Amino acid sequence: MTPKGVSGALMIQYRRVVCPVLPGFSSCFSILLFGFLWIMGGCHRKAEVAFPRLVLPAGSTFRLIQPVVPPSPESHPESRREAYNGTLFALARPAPGTLVAAGAQSTVWLISEESGQARKVLVPVTGEFYGIFFSSPSTGFIVGNNGLILKTGDRGAHWKAISSPIRNAFLQSVWFPSPRIGYIAGERGTLLKSEDGGDSWKLLSPPTDDNLYSVYFIDEKNGWIAGWGKTFLRTRDGGQTFRPVPLSVPRVGRKDPSFNSLWGQGDRVYLAGDHGLLYRSTDGGQRFTRIDLPVDRDLYGVCEEGTGMAIVSGERGTLYGVGPGDTNKSLLNGFPWADFLALSCGSQNVRVAGVPNVILVPRPAATASRP
Repeated sequence: MTPKGVSGALMIQYRRVVCPVLPGFSSCFSILLFGFLWIMGGCHRKAEVAFPRLVLPAGSTFRLIQPVVPPSPESHPESRREAYNGTLFALARPAPGTLVAAGAQSTVWLISEESGQARKVLVPVTGEFYGIFFSSPSTGFIVGNNGLILKTGDRGAHWKAISSPIRNAFLQSVWFPSPRIGYIAGERGTLLKSEDGGDSWKLLSPPTDDNLYSVYFIDEKNGWIAGWGKTFLRTRDGGQTFRPVPLSVPRVGRKDPSFNSLWGQGDRVYLAGDHGLLYRSTDGGQRFTRIDLPVDRDLYGVCEEGTGMAIVSGERGTLYGVGPGDTNKSLLNGFPWADFLALSCGSQNVRVAGVPNVILVPRPAATASRP
């Protein structure tokens, strides 16, 4: 099993080889082909990946940022790794005008929305970074493969490794309902809890062995975990016990679709998943109802702007807004070249990130300093 979004990404990794997926062919076919090319020497570890310089459709309210990777110092572990593959899994906005994006191959970008400049932050470990959350404007966390946990105290400029109680599972999602209490969800039912602001973590035991792709807590005690095979569980006691949440799931392409993203504020809680599945609760999670969308693509992110519009992002350029009366509209038409794996909402604008090496921010005319 893999973290959310890996199978849908437009770039694939096979035995740490970086090669583009061929348009019109499945990822499985591409893996076999590039496995052959590896043997024949046509696709190798040190080959540079040429990212397409994408152009947004005319009239778009977004600005496209595609960071350029500087060479790593020879003394840094990244200098011995393969070419950057441009997979960005996580995005956060710790302060107005500043974004932090994280992804594969130990990638952390610190981005100025005003200038569009991105600076690559060197981190003390190598790994794949899948989730990010800031519990305050200065304090943030990144989680990833092999139980990896990183913490920053200066808005993402520097990071340090935090001891993790697990080593043989990826960690996908992190959430802090308060500065003191935090939760992390991941592979094979992994759920961690911190009670000291993220400096130490302990294992909890939710009643599932399925991969968990998202965690959200409305306060220190009440929360939800979601993941593989329609897994959706609720706790009312800080993760000590869980119960399944009843949902009406229609028949879709997969027998057991995954739920990939949770988000909430106040009494509103959202759940997004494969095949365009989107649910919302307006009573603090007592009952969830489905919102119909005109797409059946996998959704990887959900959040709500301060205006009350819900935003969902996903594969093949999927980016939709859901307004009053559940009316919906596409926020970006004609851009199927990217999978949007990460999403961040402000009071009036949304930012997205994904693959191949794509970050979308509001145009300066819309705002660079407003939320």
